[in-house]
Amino acid sequence: MFANIDLKQLSEISTTDKTFLSLYISNPGSLHNLERNFKQIRRVLKSNKTEKDEREHFEENVNAVRKYLEKNPLQSGSLCIFSCWGLDFFRVYNLTVPVKDLVWFDSSPYIRPLAELKEEYENVAVVIADNKKARIFLISLATAGPKTTIEGNIKNHVRKGGWSQQRYERRRDKQLLLYSREIVNALIELDKTEEFRRIILVGGKEILQILYDNLPKHLEERVREKAIDLHRGNQIINKEIMELFFEQERQSEQNLWEKIRTEYLRGGLGIIGIENVLYAVKSGQVEEIIVNRDYQQTGNRCRVCENLQLGNMNVCSKCGSESLFTVDLVNEIVELAKQSGASVDFCDTIKTLEEAGEIAAFLRYKNW
Repeated sequence: MFANIDLKQLSEISTTDKTFLSLYISNPGSLHNLERNFKQIRRVLKSNKTEKDEREHFEENVNAVRKYLEKNPLQSGSLCIFSCWGLDFFRVYNLTVPVKDLVWFDSSPYIRPLAELKEEYENVAVVIADNKKARIFLISLATAGPKTTIEGNIKNHVRKGGWSQQRYERRRDKQLLLYSREIVNALIELDKTEEFRRIILVGGKEILQILYDNLPKHLEERVREKAIDLHRGNQIINKEIMELFFEQERQSEQNLWEKIRTEYLRGGLGIIGIENVLYAVKSGQVEEIIVNRDYQQTGNRCRVCENLQLGNMNVCSKCGSESLFTVDLVNEIVELAKQSGASVDFCDTIKTLEEAGEIAAFLRYKNW
């Protein structure tokens, strides 16, 4: 679903004024709310006489959206549209997962909802294996991708004694090793062509242990495993996989926050709070960011010098201009993070992170 959405490219597109219209449409039934939302934005734009050009941009963007929807009626699913008449920029992304209805008029594409979705529905490599067969999937929570099947056909242990049993067991162990290495090689090849941060192994206890022991370090660190009976049916197997994914996701978020928190307490590479994170991500120091999903914080951008600042001050702290407009600071941080290659994890509320300021980051280096 996200293969054709380049958040880094979108994060690098901006103008000095409000010229970008961003739409998130949850389903076909919510289209009738668009005009009401457009009217609400018009009221705000009309209240400021200095925004004539922005009103013109807004109306042209609305016309472009209307024309597109007339020619391409939304039949199902969700939709994301970015339109900038001044830059002759118009992008549409069909989404297979629900989004909240949103109309946003700003100086750049509003990518925060896409970043949250991409992180929430990230790719996961899943291996379902026993001694007979292994299936490897690349999935997200929304869709399953291509499947690779590897045949094992490893025989069960035998109870005969003596040399014949020992030869049989040695031969069986070698077959298991070769079989597991074939699965591991398939994962290594998948890692070269696809992006995934997590691997879930489910199935027979014996083959899972051998698989885990033969994984290279860079893949081993991504693994969550559980021995289950594969004869219990796909519904139960899928349920187990989903539970493992969410356990791994929550643990990963908690681990990242604890890493940042530990570094912060020892005066190391951890920082907390919106002001510190904004300063660091502006200068490209940030490696990883974690933010509570529901956190909201506004700031201002200057139309004259494009300075981005915290709070809702009346003048630009850099050039003194009074020509400012309100922005979503978390969205601005996401844009800056994508430009510098930093990762952003949106997490369900972690209480200690909330008390520390809702957002924190792990730095690549410190310069103060």
